[in-house]
Amino acid sequence: MPATLQLLHPKPPPMTLVLYAPASHLAALLEARLPVGMRVHWQDSAVPPGSLDVHRRSGPCLVLLDYLRGAAKASSELARLLQRSHPDLPLVAVGSTSPKEEEGILAAVRAGLRDILDLEASTAEIDTVLRRAAALPADIPGTPAPGTGKARLILLLGVRAGVGTSTLAAHLGVMAQQLSSQGAADGDGDATDTLLVDLGLPTGDTALYLNMDSQFHYEDALRHANRIDATLVRTVMARHPGGLRLLGQPAGGDGGTLADPAVLMQRLRGFFGTVLCDLGGVPVRQIPRSLLNGADEIWLIADPAIGTLVSLDYLLKHLDAIGTRDARLHLVINRHHEGGGLGPVQIAARFALPLLATLPCCERLRTSANHGHLLWQDAPRAPYLRALDPLLRRLFPAALLARPRTLLENIALVLDGHQWKGK
Repeated sequence: MPATLQLLHPKPPPMTLVLYAPASHLAALLEARLPVGMRVHWQDSAVPPGSLDVHRRSGPCLVLLDYLRGAAKASSELARLLQRSHPDLPLVAVGSTSPKEEEGILAAVRAGLRDILDLEASTAEIDTVLRRAAALPADIPGTPAPGTGKARLILLLGVRAGVGTSTLAAHLGVMAQQLSSQGAADGDGDATDTLLVDLGLPTGDTALYLNMDSQFHYEDALRHANRIDATLVRTVMARHPGGLRLLGQPAGGDGGTLADPAVLMQRLRGFFGTVLCDLGGVPVRQIPRSLLNGADEIWLIADPAIGTLVSLDYLLKHLDAIGTRDARLHLVINRHHEGGGLGPVQIAARFALPLLATLPCCERLRTSANHGHLLWQDAPRAPYLRALDPLLRRLFPAALLARPRTLLENIALVLDGHQWKGK
């Protein structure tokens, strides 16, 4: 065993690990990744589980279940059996975040397992998972508790359906992620992931624009909010090639009434640097109060059409009535063109809102979307992309303003060389 691992645990941790798996080789594989002193007792998962009392006499006992390829279904059945016969016994899924094993992790979540042990993780991370499951104090100095940060939460609130909120969210999310990664590469801090939560109507539009698919949706996350950890974030949340994480609703749904996401959002904000929430087309009365109250900023997306302005007036009156019309509100005018009626500055003044950005009409957006592309893949110099400057600066004020390069130069740098960038 490497000397560096021996320093992690001068004494064997006081816990017993019982692994149920179809074959014993997983026990050997697992022991090689465990902190010094930990041993695994293998049990054939094809044999009905016997009494675990002998393992529980010497201290905390954890049952590990094999959720690698081919074993997930049987392990879920075993998990349900153990949850009935030993409701106080901690169950931990053993899986992998490698691309071919993601379905196993998702099956473990849906089976109700709170803790996931990732075979791709470091020894320190594995130790943290096991100790959390056994309710033991962390034994590795400097190991942070999961979900201890707090991402900025920005709501993109379309004042009515069809004003381009989801299109904006898709472009802004990927560009924000790339700028964060580039900032870390330039030495401006650590890279932080961006999460886009798509709650807009019609459901699934943002995933469509991003050309992404997911088997783990917002409703799944709500049901398993307390089990979300770094492993689940890496594994079951859909990831765009540009690095953005997406959590949305399946296409074709009616959206329904949004359940209170307070616990979920608190959990998610611990694993990301920025959380963007697309609420395009959602009636303001259906938006949970906790989401509005918990946001750091609320960007109201509108266009200059008279019907949209009427909707904006209604929305502001509702926010005023529930006490959330405050300094967090900013206005973004989309699809602006000269001679189209009230100008953005006039609209902002009429509704007493700070104008954050004006986005021009752009027919190329629709053409690119029809080809499954984002705009910069077809027209990287489009005025619409340049107009996102104030929004990106709002997300990364220190990192972007401190650099001598212009924002467009930064965007060009972060987009250059990715396999999903068009020629």
